[in-house]
Amino acid sequence: MNKFLVKNKKAVITTGILFCIVGVLLAYLKWGIEPEETIAGFLCGIGFSITILGLGIKKEQNNEC
Repeated sequence: MNKFLVKNKKAVITTGILFCIVGVLLAYLKWGIEPEETIAGFLCGIGFSITILGLGIKKEQNNEC
């Protein structure tokens, strides 16, 4: 799993940012309608978490002596 994340770091960050944008747009467009606001908050939270995860990924180092 870790190698998958390292190989696809840009895709992980892009996916997180996309979830955040969709959540913000949904929250703005459906202001005052309860189920959609909850879904929008969930999407923003997941997107923010994925973005932080993607930014924290570092390349593996080979420590062979």
